[in-house]
Amino acid sequence: MYRGLGFGLALSVAALLGADALREAAQALESNDFAGAIPHLEAALEDDPANVNARFNLAYARQATGDAASAIRHYQVIAEQQPDLMPARQNLATLLMQAGKFADAALHYEAIAEAQPENRQALQLAASAHSQAGQAEQARAAFQRVLDIDGASLDATLGLASSLAELGRLHEAVPHYLRAAQLDPGVEDALLEIAKRLEESGFKDDALELYRRYARNRPDNAALQEEIGVLLLESGNLRAATQALERAVRLEAQPRRHAALGEAYRQAGEVEAAREQLSLAAKSAPSDAKARLRYANSLLQQQEYELASREYVASLEVDPGAPDAWNGLAFAMYRLGNFPAALRALKESEKLGPPLAASVYLRALCQDSLQLYEEAQDSYRAFLALRTDMQDETWKATERLKTIAKVLEKR
Repeated sequence: MYRGLGFGLALSVAALLGADALREAAQALESNDFAGAIPHLEAALEDDPANVNARFNLAYARQATGDAASAIRHYQVIAEQQPDLMPARQNLATLLMQAGKFADAALHYEAIAEAQPENRQALQLAASAHSQAGQAEQARAAFQRVLDIDGASLDATLGLASSLAELGRLHEAVPHYLRAAQLDPGVEDALLEIAKRLEESGFKDDALELYRRYARNRPDNAALQEEIGVLLLESGNLRAATQALERAVRLEAQPRRHAALGEAYRQAGEVEAAREQLSLAAKSAPSDAKARLRYANSLLQQQEYELASREYVASLEVDPGAPDAWNGLAFAMYRLGNFPAALRALKESEKLGPPLAASVYLRALCQDSLQLYEEAQDSYRAFLALRTDMQDETWKATERLKTIAKVLEKR
């Protein structure tokens, strides 16, 4: 947002003409021979270090010849000796900005703005310098002062919005982003900035409102439709989520969009449609373990255990550290009657963390089916000790323990 005020501000050299020792410097400056003026100005300062005019023009000549460091030093001396000499402060602030010393530049722009209340540009530059220095609160205050003078300033409106966002005052920033978009529709992309910040901060409903507002003029933006669809899905608005995700897939089909749409269909109870989308996601991204896992889960839901087991295996080949995939494979194998394979999968899952109650119960069922009664007894007891809300399974486990106890007594 920083805009300089040109190369620099020069003082009149007429004041130098009265001293014979400075005539050569004055003539060189009037002809823009800055390099030629420097030796004469340095000599003059040796004779009279308090000569502000000579020092200013030496600083200006150094600035013109590219010696910014020397120019800064001389301007700083002037700012200390004669703080009300605004051209020196202006040139110094410009050089400090160029050198990346934004906090120092801000102090001088603030001084100019205080001395010249009508100088809105100096105040704007002070705000920009504070912002680039990471001084969000000072930037906010300065941008607000600019808007108090000129409420239609686009730079100040965006600057104030950005400063408030940096301060974490996201909801306060939103009206200013909206105002900026009114002033210039070309900066409407700024709405995305605050929408993403809101989403990351957990204010997903507010982010969704801004995304939808931004999307009104961009109906063909597939990524935006996807973002809107995912947020709608998370909020439970399945119908609107499905519509947005269907648009995203139509505009530009991608694996994650197929997956998101499949999840929307699944939650809406449209099992066949969900399976189709999850299948497309898995096939278009065979190395995406999560996509294959989601597809496997949809197959499991439709009781296609053989196909589901294959997808679980494919997912685990990519990511063997996914307990959900091992658990899904275990259940598919159990329903296929392959109890040893189911137990092996459960064992792998347990290596990755404490087993779920459902997994403990499934382990007991497999052991029971293989007539491994002692092991099954231990597993049923472990399941009951978890005290879950799985009422049917709890009753069945209790009854099986009674039966197993009788079997073991006869041995």
